[in-house]
Amino acid sequence: MAVARTKKVTIRDVAAHAGVSHMTVSRVLNGASTVTPERERAVRRAIAETGFTASASARQLATGTADAYAVVLTEPLDELLTDPTFASVLKGITDGLAPTSVVPILFTMATSQERAKGLRMFKRGSVDAVIHISPYVDDGMLDELQAAKMPVVLCGQLDGRRYDGVFSSVYSDDVLGSRLAAEHLLERGATRVVSIMGPAENPATPDRVAGLRQALGDRLLPDIAYVDWDTPAGYSAGVAICRSGVEFDAVACGNDRIAVGVIQALREHQMRVPQDVRVIGFDDHPVAAMSAPTLSTVHQHFRVQGETAVALAAEMVAGGPPRTVLLTPEVIAREST
Repeated sequence: MAVARTKKVTIRDVAAHAGVSHMTVSRVLNGASTVTPERERAVRRAIAETGFTASASARQLATGTADAYAVVLTEPLDELLTDPTFASVLKGITDGLAPTSVVPILFTMATSQERAKGLRMFKRGSVDAVIHISPYVDDGMLDELQAAKMPVVLCGQLDGRRYDGVFSSVYSDDVLGSRLAAEHLLERGATRVVSIMGPAENPATPDRVAGLRQALGDRLLPDIAYVDWDTPAGYSAGVAICRSGVEFDAVACGNDRIAVGVIQALREHQMRVPQDVRVIGFDDHPVAAMSAPTLSTVHQHFRVQGETAVALAAEMVAGGPPRTVLLTPEVIAREST
């Protein structure tokens, strides 16, 4: 017999339909082992017949958890749409949460108003943990999360390894990745390497420069260009280097989008890739395999980073200590070198 659905079905409606107490229904919903199999079957049959759906707030009161993780982006929203890094990390997060009852909730918190709204929700217990995918853009929010004693996972490195022992973190070894890129260029015969990196204030940039210096020494030309992470910036920097009169036979780029712009500039200045100039990128986004020539690059395991962030968040929610996971990048050799 179905219950007429003129109003929202409650736990008490399910209990009356099953012929049990409302506490028995609550125990079944929360997975308690004290309910007899017969009563559990009766409750589940009543749930199906009444169309009952447990509210998130009721479940949170019963279990003490929200079954939700906040995924925080403090870059402007258009970065989420244009930078493939974020999409890959988000795919890893959703993959990691797929077999669980936890849902990811995306919070864009690039402005002070957005941060205030998000922090207010976090402090109310609307989420069980925070996975921060752009922690290098902060403006005090991490300090507030620390004060709130929330489980937090950072997808990325911060200067000076701040918040070690406070938050968990997962990121790629940028020094190693850049050193591997430089060694790859040396193996291909490079002797004078230009470097076009991302913004100097990004924590990944000095690490990538350090890796180049470790492997190249004085074969790395001293004037390093620091530009935005996009193709137009790479193109402009490439044009400037071509017009500078500096002799070079390789370019190490801060990411793949920069490298694509550099290759365009080299082509316009009648410099062949890789015959005259070898070019290597960083990240191994889809654009690397689609460029002409295809782009050698440093592969970063962004999906693994997202999946690892989920595992670290679950550990902290369960009461475990914060810890750091360092991922190992690898060179993908293609036509540009």
